[in-house]
Amino acid sequence: MGTFKLNAIIRKAGFAKQDGYGVAEIVALMMMLPLLLLNCVHSLYHSEFQKITTMKKDAIYRLKNHEKMPWRRILYGVAKRFQTLTNPDKVVADTSAFIIDDTTDPRVGRHIENGSYIFDHVVRKTRLGFKDLVRGYFDGKSFTPLDFSIHAEKALRGKKRQEPYKKTCVPGSPGNKRRKECTVDKITQSITMIKRAVKHGFRAKYVLTDSGFSSKGFLQAMRQIQNHAMHVGCGGRKDKRQYTYQGEKLDAKALHAALKKEGHAKRCRKLHTRYFAVVVSYEGVGDVKLYLCRFPYQKQWRVFLSTDTTLSFLAMMEVYATRWTIEVFFKEMKQHLRRGQCQSRDFDAQIAHVTTCCILYIFLAYFRRVNAYESLGALFEGIVSAWVEKNLAQRLWELFEELLQVVITSIAESGSVDLAQFPRSPEYAALKSLFAESFLGNP
Repeated sequence: MGTFKLNAIIRKAGFAKQDGYGVAEIVALMMMLPLLLLNCVHSLYHSEFQKITTMKKDAIYRLKNHEKMPWRRILYGVAKRFQTLTNPDKVVADTSAFIIDDTTDPRVGRHIENGSYIFDHVVRKTRLGFKDLVRGYFDGKSFTPLDFSIHAEKALRGKKRQEPYKKTCVPGSPGNKRRKECTVDKITQSITMIKRAVKHGFRAKYVLTDSGFSSKGFLQAMRQIQNHAMHVGCGGRKDKRQYTYQGEKLDAKALHAALKKEGHAKRCRKLHTRYFAVVVSYEGVGDVKLYLCRFPYQKQWRVFLSTDTTLSFLAMMEVYATRWTIEVFFKEMKQHLRRGQCQSRDFDAQIAHVTTCCILYIFLAYFRRVNAYESLGALFEGIVSAWVEKNLAQRLWELFEELLQVVITSIAESGSVDLAQFPRSPEYAALKSLFAESFLGNP
């Protein structure tokens, strides 16, 4: 917190309490919960860790439920500080990218504000909860979350006693704006997020998304930002959208059939993949490059699209592979940082919970960046595993040195100098049994 100057970031965001505990102190306690393996505030005050603070739980709840708390500005302030610490010269890496994706945030209670039915593509069924739209920034080495919005899909229906909680907010407050975003479609919201990031001074070479965000409107909006400075790399869909190839309008399936008939298939030895790469015209967007490929052990051909027509297939796959960092982010947030465990029915509390998880993720990303850890799991296990590896290597070397000394002594005592005949000697048989007992008998 001292390195990131969290106190100054919160003051600059324009929010201060009139009395009681400071905002930074409360936020720090909220971020400590995942590190203490606690799911929520209630768990803290019913555990052995309740003595670490004299703060009462109501102070935390009041801050989490406060609609005037500028959580988005605070998250941006922390993300900017991360870039200042890790990239003071503001160098834009060739693999830097804004990455956009959504994830499910399942819930159990029906009384949570703005809760809805969402479709979970992993389990392929409808569940209660939210859809979290996240926009992160990959600077060439680390992924950091910059912004997010919580969305509802299909409204709940049921008896009156089961209706969700509703809260009246001050017009124009951050909480009121977040509630309005809940009903905005995710493509429109993602365009707003990218424009907001550029306004805050973040720069990237690419915008990477999956096929769910590959609409014509999204591509047009991204190419218009900063005078075509950013290219889009995304998964494509084999739907009815038309591309112009050699004066003929074809969809993805027809284009694949035409390329296959022409015999232009290529093979990438590094990825063991057959593919077609072709530049086509996409109405309203301009020239784009399509990559139709089939990966090993897959029957279906996949489509990828890039507005950078100079990229080869391998270069495009290497750039697009960085999109996987947001999937790792989702996994680590849910597995290690207890994202999705907030039990409050207030929508502002849900925003506060996700924001504090993102801030903690940025703190840990900086820590492992400095200490060269690759994952949060390695971060927690690094000290123990390093000690075990060092101890094991030292013990093996001592054992090997001891056995080597036994070999030298045995050869010297036997008086044998012919090493070719030594393997057939009784001394060799005795040494072999000694080695087997030392290594195989003591795993």
